[in-house]
Amino acid sequence: MLGSGLGAATVVAILEFILAVYSVALFFSTDKKILKIVHIVLAVFWVVLAVLNLFF
Repeated sequence: MLGSGLGAATVVAILEFILAVYSVALFFSTDKKILKIVHIVLAVFWVVLAVLNLFF
């Protein structure tokens, strides 16, 4: 990805969006309520970090 002209911050943001999608998938695949809360909190955390990497 870095060889294609993308900056390091953009690559990190893409990876954070991938982690957010993975957290949402884990949210839907788990049965325990506490794990659902943890996964959705992590998904929001990854999206916030990705947006901050893109704009700051």
